[in-house]
Amino acid sequence: MKKGTPEQGSYERMDLVHILIGGGISFGITVLLIDIVQNLLQQILYNLGMAGVVFFIDYYQFARALFVFGLVYLTSGFSGGLYTGYNVYINLRKTLFFPAVISTVGFILLATIFANYPITPQFMGLMVLQFAGSLLGSYLGGYAINWKLLHEKQESPNKLTLEIRKKAS
Repeated sequence: MKKGTPEQGSYERMDLVHILIGGGISFGITVLLIDIVQNLLQQILYNLGMAGVVFFIDYYQFARALFVFGLVYLTSGFSGGLYTGYNVYINLRKTLFFPAVISTVGFILLATIFANYPITPQFMGLMVLQFAGSLLGSYLGGYAINWKLLHEKQESPNKLTLEIRKKAS
């Protein structure tokens, strides 16, 4: 059984290690899936005979951003939050923020330093979208794994239940 409550407690060394591992999981899944998913949408459109959609570039870019948001950023954030929420229960609301930050900062460093990608307003918009997806996924994963424990603590001990039994015929 996990110790502490989601609102109080202090971090131990292993909690910080688990937070870093959760951020690393989120970052790793983001790096693995981003290129696959971006090319997957294009392949789906071409194979279904809808390649003309690509000519409407504004709508296509918006659709691709939503596709990547849902399949990459939410999934990677969910996985990192799932790991972090399973291993760290103290200060859950604050704790699940850090894997998303680690994933976003790692992806910014990867894109700017190693890929030599210029920092433009479009790039910053994509990073905000990536941070929002990772943060939302992290909270969804962390609270999903702890839902039963959190739900049990919120129920009142004075709860009355009414049971109605059927008469045997």
